[in-house]
Amino acid sequence: MKRTALLFCLTLGLTAAMAKDNDPILMTIGEKAITKSEFEYIWKKNNTNTTFDQQSFDEYVDLFVNFKLKVAEAEAQGLDTTTAFVNELDGYRKQLITPYLTDKETEARLAKKTYDRIREYVESSHILIRVDPNATPEDTLVAWNKITDIYKQTISGKADFADLAKQYSEDGTREQGGYLGFVTGFRFIYAFENAIYGTPVGEISAPVRTDFGYHIVKVHSRRQAPGRYRSAHIMKMASGKDSPEAQETAKKAIFDLYEQLKGGADFAKVAQESSDDQGSSSRGGEYGVLFCGSLPIEYEDAVFKLQVGQYSEPFKSSFGWHIVKALEFLPYPSQEEMMSDINGIISRDERSQEPKYELVAKLKQEYGYSIEQNTLQAFIQAYDQLRLHRDSTAVKRLAQSSATLFTLGDKKVVARAFSSFLAGKPQLANNINKALDAFAQDQVLAYEDSRLETKYPEFGHLMQEYRDGILLFEVSNREVWDKASLDTKGLEAYFKANKKAYDWTAPRFKGFVVHCADKTTADAVKKQLRKLPTDSIAVVLHRTYNTDTTQLVRVERGLYAQGENGTVDSLVFKKTSTKQDARFPFPVLQGKLLKKGPEAYTDVRGLVVSDYQTYLEKQWLSTLRKKYPVSIDKAVAATVNKN
Repeated sequence: MKRTALLFCLTLGLTAAMAKDNDPILMTIGEKAITKSEFEYIWKKNNTNTTFDQQSFDEYVDLFVNFKLKVAEAEAQGLDTTTAFVNELDGYRKQLITPYLTDKETEARLAKKTYDRIREYVESSHILIRVDPNATPEDTLVAWNKITDIYKQTISGKADFADLAKQYSEDGTREQGGYLGFVTGFRFIYAFENAIYGTPVGEISAPVRTDFGYHIVKVHSRRQAPGRYRSAHIMKMASGKDSPEAQETAKKAIFDLYEQLKGGADFAKVAQESSDDQGSSSRGGEYGVLFCGSLPIEYEDAVFKLQVGQYSEPFKSSFGWHIVKALEFLPYPSQEEMMSDINGIISRDERSQEPKYELVAKLKQEYGYSIEQNTLQAFIQAYDQLRLHRDSTAVKRLAQSSATLFTLGDKKVVARAFSSFLAGKPQLANNINKALDAFAQDQVLAYEDSRLETKYPEFGHLMQEYRDGILLFEVSNREVWDKASLDTKGLEAYFKANKKAYDWTAPRFKGFVVHCADKTTADAVKKQLRKLPTDSIAVVLHRTYNTDTTQLVRVERGLYAQGENGTVDSLVFKKTSTKQDARFPFPVLQGKLLKKGPEAYTDVRGLVVSDYQTYLEKQWLSTLRKKYPVSIDKAVAATVNKN
């Protein structure tokens, strides 16, 4: 009953459409006005008939009124102010707002960009000048000047990029002239990846900032990745840091293994016994299905030159010497087929914030975001004083200031709000402009959040649906469902007043069926049953005849019609006996045959509770209609679009 009523509420989709100047009042319930647009929206949402039926329409109006009466009573009881209600509704709202606080066009563009980058190799080099993401402006400027000077040298054509990388780069690739090799998307942090994929072949990027510092990137080549692949390999490790002797030893070892393969040795067995790659050797050298870019380019180039089942000659990568075997080639799935993987990739780093950033930029323009430069300069100067001279006077003054920092629509955000934000994020104090961007984003999204119900009527409808649904459930629970279940006197009185409604056409046996393991136990149980109170029979018999290791009785209690219990069928209704339980072949019955109907409401409790709930609800609605007068404007009702 509870679940049915709640589903009815949610199915109705009872929502409050935003009233407009030309939106007439259709009805009033108590002191609350219901507009035509609200009812019309609900009617259209739930009316599936293609032709108008006045009777169905009138019935729907009546259901709608009953629902609103219950919601009005829930509000009168203060159920909409309880902590539980507020938290539950807030939880639903947090789930529902996600689509409204992101930019759909950017999401689609990001998914396409993600898919394209998975399928493209880019060969590049870079130069890094390190600077902490929260460095002081002075340290940041030093790094900026240094990378700018290097950048000017690279684009002048007078200095070789690799030579400059060896001379200046603060990255581990400096010895290789900053060479990064071939990669596909998602092998580097997002800002750096954008620099790689955003730079044309043969050109050098402008300096780009990441959490590591400032980079410049040179792109050497680009090419489409062939697809996915499954392979196996045999490897002898030899990095560039190893001695020439060690590298020569690895080379000799891999060529010896190659000769074994040429002589007919099994590839998987050789990999298991001789490969230095412990991660794959136990599987005969096999990897699962991989996307291009998962392994060094030398490895993947070697794989894609082979036919399935073939193995390569030995070749060298940055990890050592390999012999690779092609096991399977697969095309890339379509973007639609890969959306689950793409969404997973996007969610793992800062690219997931891009749709939000784009939305914030659009909302700033929509709401006329405007910074008060004087207030911003006061922040910059105050935090410079704090950082350089340990003078916090101006910062403390800003913490109390009501000066406007920026305006957003009809909202003015004051200095003390930004000051409070900075107090919780001291790492941003070195870069006030960056901090302001973060603070403004929070404020813009909060402002948009506060306006969702009015800006997007469908969201308002949805929130009203959840709100009213929760209130309906709680007030119905209090006034009908729980009340009916717990009111034993009311149930008994209702049963006595309506006893004939529960008569049955066939008799039922009411009582106990005790299955006994042997005749001695059965005889003892018969004697005991004559003396035991009904409510203690099961407990006493279990305690008397059963232990942790021995079970002599099994007790059933119920109300049985013919065909519901084999023992009752045999001993009471004298029907053909069903197969006896081999463990408990001696049954004993204790009870009575009820020929016309139940003797107490507990015999048919489920039916009585359900009927009593219906009775209580009718009584309740009658009371509510007296408490909250209902007035329907028939002239307005006649104008409702019913199709």
